[in-house]
Amino acid sequence: MQLRSLILAFIALVGSTGASYAQVPAAPLVVDATTPAPPPETGYLRLGTATSPTGHTLGANSQYLTRDGQPWLPVMGEFHFARFPKARWEEQLLKMKAGGVQIVASYLFWIFHEEEQGKFNFRGDRDFRYFVQLCAKHGLYVVARIGPWNHAELRNGGFPDWLVKQLPASALRSNDPAYLAAVRPYWHQLRQQTQGLLWKEGGPIIGIQLENEYNRGKASQGAVHIAELKKMALAEGFDVPFYTVTGWQGARYPEQEVIPVFGGYPDEPWGRGPTKMPPVEVYNFRFKSREGGNLGIQGGETAVRNAPAQLAHYPFLGAEFGGGIPVMYRRRPLLTPPDVAAMLPVQLGSGVNLYGYYMFHGGRNPQGKRSWLQESTRTGSWNDLPRIGYDFQAPLGETGAESPLFAQLKLVHYFLNDFGNLLAPMVPRAPAEQPTSASDLTVPRWAVRTQGTSGFLFLNNYVRNYPTPARPATQFEVRLPGETLTFPQNPITVPAGSYFIWPFNLEMGGAKLKYATAQLFTKLQVGAEPYYVFFAQPGIPAELVFDAASVQTVSTPTGPVAAAGGQVRVMNIQPGTNLACTVQPRTGPAVRVLVLSEEQARQTWKTTLYGAEHLVLTPQEIYFDGNQIQLQAEGQPTFQFSVFPALATAPKGSVVLQKGALEGVFQTYSASVPSRTVGAKATLVKAAGTVPPIRFGGPAKGAVEPNDTTYEQAAQWRLALAGTKLKGLDDIILRFTYAGDAIRLTTGERLLNDDFYNGAPWRVSYRNLVADNLGKSLRVSILPLRKDAPIYLEDGRRPSFSTNDQVSELRSVEAIPRYRLTVQTTK
Repeated sequence: MQLRSLILAFIALVGSTGASYAQVPAAPLVVDATTPAPPPETGYLRLGTATSPTGHTLGANSQYLTRDGQPWLPVMGEFHFARFPKARWEEQLLKMKAGGVQIVASYLFWIFHEEEQGKFNFRGDRDFRYFVQLCAKHGLYVVARIGPWNHAELRNGGFPDWLVKQLPASALRSNDPAYLAAVRPYWHQLRQQTQGLLWKEGGPIIGIQLENEYNRGKASQGAVHIAELKKMALAEGFDVPFYTVTGWQGARYPEQEVIPVFGGYPDEPWGRGPTKMPPVEVYNFRFKSREGGNLGIQGGETAVRNAPAQLAHYPFLGAEFGGGIPVMYRRRPLLTPPDVAAMLPVQLGSGVNLYGYYMFHGGRNPQGKRSWLQESTRTGSWNDLPRIGYDFQAPLGETGAESPLFAQLKLVHYFLNDFGNLLAPMVPRAPAEQPTSASDLTVPRWAVRTQGTSGFLFLNNYVRNYPTPARPATQFEVRLPGETLTFPQNPITVPAGSYFIWPFNLEMGGAKLKYATAQLFTKLQVGAEPYYVFFAQPGIPAELVFDAASVQTVSTPTGPVAAAGGQVRVMNIQPGTNLACTVQPRTGPAVRVLVLSEEQARQTWKTTLYGAEHLVLTPQEIYFDGNQIQLQAEGQPTFQFSVFPALATAPKGSVVLQKGALEGVFQTYSASVPSRTVGAKATLVKAAGTVPPIRFGGPAKGAVEPNDTTYEQAAQWRLALAGTKLKGLDDIILRFTYAGDAIRLTTGERLLNDDFYNGAPWRVSYRNLVADNLGKSLRVSILPLRKDAPIYLEDGRRPSFSTNDQVSELRSVEAIPRYRLTVQTTK
C-alpha cells in the first residue's frame, strides 16, 4: 500500500477513537505533468475534401479534430430518424442542439430502404434527405453511418432478408463480387438522397462511417474490404472530411484511410447471465487503451485490442459512449443519470477528443412489409429486443421527452462547446497511484490533461451499482513545467458518488485563474464584459483562486478580496444566481463570475436571441427555435423561466406572461396554460394463463424470448381513453405501471408498441401513436413473469410473485398531458 493509502488508513483508525490525530493531513494525490507533450502528427491521414464552398475547413491530426485550423472537441449524438415520426424531427433536433450536441450521427438501415430488392423507399419517416436538410437549417453537422452492415439491434444487422437468402454468409461483409454488386445500387440511392448536402457542397454531412464492429480477417475481408468500401463510397461521390470505422476488439481497417472510433457502456444487456456485473471499466481512467472493455463484435473472430503504437497516429474519438442502454430479454438494466454522466469526466480525462453518444435519442422500429425488424434469436441473432420499442433509456427517449439525464449531460456539453478548443490539445496525464483494476474502489480515480502549465483535473468517485467511499483529506499536487500547483489550499472531503472537472491556470479575459473547486460550465459575452459561469458540486466548498499578478482587483458582493501569498482567494462562495465576484484584469474589461448550484446549472440553458447571448433558467423542458423559447411541462400547466441578461423588450407568450422579481441577475417570468384532464381506464378482459419455463438457446446459449404461443397466455385489458385531443398540447404520455415479463399495446390485430419489464413504468407517446394512424380500440397485454426466470433485473426491481410463482399485474394507467408554452422574444 502506498504512503497516502497508509496515511488515510491511519486517519480512519484514529478518527474512530475520537483522537485529535484525525486532523493530520494526508499526502496530496500527485501527478507529474512536467514532460513536454509531443506535437500532433499531421499529414498521415488520407481523408476527403476539407474545405466548404464558404472557405471553412475541417481536419484531423493525430491528437484532435480541427475546425478552421483551430482545435475542435465536439459532442455527437445518435438519432435514428427512421425510428421516429418525421413530423417531429425538427423539434427533436432543436432539443439536441439546446443540449449542446453539435453533430448528429445516424445509421442508414438497408432493410428500411430496400426491404424488397430494387424497390427503394425514402418516403415518410425514411426521408433521409429531409432529415439532413433540417440539420443544415439549424446548424447541425451530420455523420452518416452508411454501413452497409449496421447492427443497431436490428434484424440481420440491417441487411435485407433477400440479401441474406441470396448470398452465403461467407460472402457477406467481404469483397465477394456478388455482395459488392448488391451494395452499389443501394449506395447509389443514398448518394442521390444527399446531392448538394455534403460538406464540400455547402451541406452539413462531414463524415461517413463504413461498416460497423468489423474485425473479420479471412480472404477478401479485413482491411482490404474496408478499403474497397471507401473506394466505392468515393466512386459514388461520398467525398467528406472524415471517414470512420468502429475501432474496438481488434478492428480491421486500412491504415491512413479511416479513423477508428471507440466507446463503452455502463452495463451489458447483451451479456449471457442473470447476475450483476462487476464494476465496469468505463468508470476507470485508462492511459494505455482506448477501449471501454465491454464492447463486443457480433460474428467477430478475435478479442484482441489494438496496439497503442498503431493508434498513436489517430485522435482518440468516441462514437458509442452509452447515452443509455437497451432493455434486452436476458438482461434488463435500469439506469440512473449518474450511471451515464459519471462516464464523461473519465472518458475526457482519458483523452477522448470527440464525445459521441449511442443512443442520444430513442425511437421505435417500424413494422416491415415482410417481417418484424428487430434483432431476435429467432433469426439467428445474439439478442432478443422488443419488436417495436427502442427507447434505449436515452437522454431523449422514444416519446421525444427529455429525461433527467438530458440536463445532466448538458453540464459537460456546454463546457466542451465553449472550452473544448482549450481541452483538445491537452494531453492526458496519469496520477502516480492508480486503481489496480476496474474493481479496485480503494484508490481515488482521477487524471489531468495539460498543455504547458494550463489544464483540467478530472475526478470520478462513482461506479454503477457499487458504493464508493468518501475521500477525506483530498488535495491534489500537479507538477507542471516551472511550477508545482497544490490545491485546494485546505484539503477537502470528496463525497461518495461525486464526479467533476476543475480548471487550473485558466486564462479568463486577461486574469489567470490558478484553480477553482467548482466546475466550469459556460461563458457568455454581455456587452463588453465576459461572464464565466461555474457550478458547485454538492458537499464541496466552492472557491476561486486568482494569480494576484494578473489582476488589479477582485471584489465580491461583500467587498474587495485582499491578496495574500501572491494569490487572491474567493472563499465561502454561496452558490446561487447572484454574482460571485468581479475580476478586474490588469488590462481590458471586467470579468464577471457566476457560481450556480449544480441543480441551478441543470436548469440553465444557453441560447442566442437577436444576436446576443442569453442564459435561460427553468425547471421545465426547453429548446430554442430562432428567437423563440419553447417550453414543455409534463403534468402541470404552470411555467417559470428566468432570463439573463434581461431582455430589452418584454417577451410575449402563447398565453399571458407574468413578469416577476429579479432573482440574482436573472429576470423572472411565469405563466399558466389551460389545464386539461385526460382519462385512462383499463378493464380486465382476460386473465393470465400459466406460462412454461423460459427456454435457453440462440447463439448466446442464454434465456430467449418466449414464442408467440406463449404470448397467448398474457393477461389482457381493454384501454379506454377520454379527452385525448392534442390541440393545445405537446403530447399525452400514457404511463403504465406494471409487473410482468413483457407488455404490448395493440389496436385490433396490429401491434403499436411493446416493452420488456425492468421495473420502470412504461411510457408511450400518444402523439406517436396518432402518427401511426392509431385505431379506436386499444388493448394492453402483459405476459406473466415466472419467479424462476433466469433474467437480470436490478436489485429491488424483481416484483413480488403470487402463489403460482408468476406475476402479471397492471397496477395503474395514467394519461399525462404535456403542456407547451411558446415565448416570442423581440428586439
